[in-house]
Formats: sequence, C-alpha cells, structure tokens
Amino acid sequence: MKKRVAACFILVMLFSLCACARQNVNSTEPLTSGTTVSTTAAPPAWQWQKDSPQNQGVDPAVLNDVHETFDSFPLLSSVIVRNGYIVDEYYKDGYDENSVFVLNSASKSVTSALIGIAVDMGLIESVDVPISTYFPQVLENGGYWAGITIRHLLTHTSGIDMSDTADWYDWRSSANWVQYILDRSVTSRPGTVFNYSTGNTHLLSAILQQASGMTLEEFGKRYLFDPMEMNSASVSADAQGISDGGNGVSMNIYDMAKFGMLYLNGGEWQGSQLVSRDWVTQSTTVQFERDSGSADYGYQWWVRTFGDHDYPAYFAQGHAGQYIFVVPDLQLVIAMTSNYEGATSIYWRMVNQIVNACSE
Repeated sequence: MKKRVAACFILVMLFSLCACARQNVNSTEPLTSGTTVSTTAAPPAWQWQKDSPQNQGVDPAVLNDVHETFDSFPLLSSVIVRNGYIVDEYYKDGYDENSVFVLNSASKSVTSALIGIAVDMGLIESVDVPISTYFPQVLENGGYWAGITIRHLLTHTSGIDMSDTADWYDWRSSANWVQYILDRSVTSRPGTVFNYSTGNTHLLSAILQQASGMTLEEFGKRYLFDPMEMNSASVSADAQGISDGGNGVSMNIYDMAKFGMLYLNGGEWQGSQLVSRDWVTQSTTVQFERDSGSADYGYQWWVRTFGDHDYPAYFAQGHAGQYIFVVPDLQLVIAMTSNYEGATSIYWRMVNQIVNACSE
C-alpha cells in the first residue's frame, strides 16, 4: 500500500513539474500569483519592403542621372518610396540609413502633426483658440496681440515682429526663448502678412506642453514616434525644458520617409489613425498664398507642384537641405538630407527629375 501511495505521489510531482516547465517556455519573467501567461509570439517589427524601380513604374535610367547630380552635390542621403516600396537609396561620405540628422526647420511639419493629434484628442479646442488662453500676459501688451490664434502660428501669419534671419542669434542666445518672443511687438494684423519665423512654432510647442502636460518630445514619443517605431526620433529643448519643435527634431532618413508615408496614407499607420485625415488635408492645403517665392504654405508644410504635369505636392523643408516630399497622385515620397547652403532651386530640379521618371 505504501509503495502504491509513493508511486502515485511521484507521478503527481512529475506531472506538476512538466506542466510548470511548459508554462515557462514562453515567459520572460518569473510567474507570480494571478499572472496570465501568453504563448502568442509578439508581432514582428514593421520593416520596409524594397523593390526595383521598374517594377514600381520608375525609370531607372533617370535615377542614374539623378545619382550623378547627387555625386556632384553635397547631398548626404536620399530614399525614394513609390507605392510603399523603397525603390532607390543613396548614401555617401560614410552616412547610411541609420545616420541621424537634425531636421532643422523640417521639424515644423512634425510639430504640426502633434498639434493636430492634440486637437483630435480635444486637448486643444481648435486652431482658432487665441494664444492668450495659454499666455494671458500678452493681453497686457495691447495692440494686435489679443487677436493671435493657434491658426496664425501654424501659418506664420501671427504678425509678431520676429525674423529667422535678423533675430535668430539674439533669440537663441536669450535666457528664455518663449519670453523673448512674447516681448516682441506685433506689427501687422494677424492673418494678413506671411512672416516665416521659428518663434511661431516654438510657441506651438509651449502651447502643446501646457495643453497636454507633456513636452512635445514626450507627447510625440507616446502618440507618434513609438506607434510608428520611429526609434531614431528625438527633440532638443530650450533652457526651460520646452521642446524645440521648430528646429530641433532629429531622426534618420528611414524615419523621415516613414513620416512622409504617414501623411501620404492620410494619417493612418498600420491600421491605426494616428493623425486625423481632416488634419492631414488641412495641413497640406494652401492656407496662405504668398506673393513671392516658389511655394505656398499650409499648417507648417510647404505646398507647390512638381513635374511636367504639375502634380500637387507638399513638403517639409529644413535649413541646409533636409527635405520630405510627398506627391500623392504618384504615391511618391522622397526624403533627402544634405549640407548645402545655396538656393533651393537645385532641389526643385532634382525632384522634378524624379517625378518625371514616374509613370502614372
């Protein structure tokens, strides 16, 4: 009898050990009371798909010509995406797809997306909210200050007398960037004059921080960068900890192209609507027609046409040649980084070449 009981006990113990062993095969941490063990493998990380240019309707001979232009020009990296496939990449001077670049003013388009997400979430009521909601002290300034809205900041029509050329170094060396901007005068009625100024975008970053309780970088990480696996993305900040949304976003060329793809897809990424389709449309539609220059302006995006057939396009543009171009009718995204201080017309020529190489 004792032998039979002992044998049963041993069998029970062996069964229990086997069960525990099976339980722990897929567990990465010790089991505790109430722990639910999942044996489902994590979904694979999103990866770019690549294809030949000709398979996606892009003339490879033209791309060879474009590469010759790249060779003689201080362009550092380029990625061309057609129909969701990378069809061309170019790198030189030791740079590759993992090299991280400061986007300079192309950062503004990322900030626009994050403001849009905040509006979609109800954290910001609308683009027509006066900025005095967040900076009530401006009402003491009098004049046009009371009439400035978030929309005016998005379109660089705030009327704030501040220039990226004349005031840049004084502003960036000041102890408090936001206060420097708020101490300026407003010299034109909001909504009437286009005056490109990173100060407008920095106020947007400060507003987002007040509205969400997070810095623009933290907000971006939670609602944009992490969902899109844009692992190279980061944002620098001023002395007060306010993210430099107008000039301080950094990422690699692949993540730049991803951001372009997000907008090409109407704000949707892998089945999730990260930015509302309406915000994408409004941001990339002309909100202010400029009297001069080669492009008009949306919500922190430039808008113009490219190619012999004048395809509508929009793009993020940063100092020294950091670009993200989106041509919706051709399902085309072009990301470029460079170190060139000259005229932008050279980029228009290169993009026109690429656009003309694409069949409809």
